[in-house]
Amino acid sequence: MKDATDAEQLTQAELEVREQCWEMFNFLKKYVSGFENAYFQVSAPQIGVRESRRIAGRYVLTGEDVLQGRKFDDSICYCAYNIDIHNPSGTGTVLEPLAEGDYYGIPYRCLLPLKVDNLLVAGRPISSTHEAHSSLRIMPTCTAMGQAAGTAAAMAVKEGVWPYQIDAQKLRDRLKTDGAIR
Repeated sequence: MKDATDAEQLTQAELEVREQCWEMFNFLKKYVSGFENAYFQVSAPQIGVRESRRIAGRYVLTGEDVLQGRKFDDSICYCAYNIDIHNPSGTGTVLEPLAEGDYYGIPYRCLLPLKVDNLLVAGRPISSTHEAHSSLRIMPTCTAMGQAAGTAAAMAVKEGVWPYQIDAQKLRDRLKTDGAIR
């Protein structure tokens, strides 16, 4: 397991992953029919980091919230992705699905850090547990959180208030008008 906030450890992870890519490529080329003439064309410019820092927010979204399909009065977006925890030591994955057809809401309060009035945080670093994070970290949900945060920031400026003072129902109404949520 590497600490993504430590430059040396992140560099080491980059080196290890690039070596693993070549090992996998060479294995496929040697042992899997159809890969005999394959060549390695390109790889990602940097390693993907699933998790590092998260804020302590006005609400902490939990794995229970996810699995129970909780919807909140201040939900600013919704997600239906399962809990998907990749063991940092590489020994397996925990997959816990939501009930078929269910989804959960992400409360606006998860984007509002404690003790910082003039800040909104969207995407992977919102206030959540490790379990909830494993579900919400996907790009569509992070994009939706970003739109909500941008909308809230614009409303705060227009109204002359801090982001935490925004009326969550007015924010939801604006997101509905913009077609971001239903």
